[in-house]
Amino acid sequence: MADGNDANDASDGDGGDDASDTSGLADGRYTAVLDRFETTDPAGDGDRLAVLLLESGESVVAERTVPAWRLPADARRQDAVLELVVKNGFVVSTEFDPESTERRTESAQSRFDRLAERPDDESDES
Repeated sequence: MADGNDANDASDGDGGDDASDTSGLADGRYTAVLDRFETTDPAGDGDRLAVLLLESGESVVAERTVPAWRLPADARRQDAVLELVVKNGFVVSTEFDPESTERRTESAQSRFDRLAERPDDESDES
């Protein structure tokens, strides 16, 4: 689902954001999962940072933080899946992927349910 949100462009007038610097990461598209939120100043009104795990194939290749407000509104939740574009070391756009988010959520729940099942206990029959 394209949301047209390119507000994450490093040239958005604020001089860029060091937290979204992806130095050493090749230009291109990456899948990212919002792992968690961190607060810059828990005692005050600190900004919330979104910690993203960037994937290439089945592997996590980088971890980056970006201000939560720079993400599409629908993606501001843990385990949200996004498509990121990295250019010249910066995240230049983000796009929320609701279908992948739902698929991963269902897969994780299914794994949890399977692990929570108890094997049949034949000793109860005696």
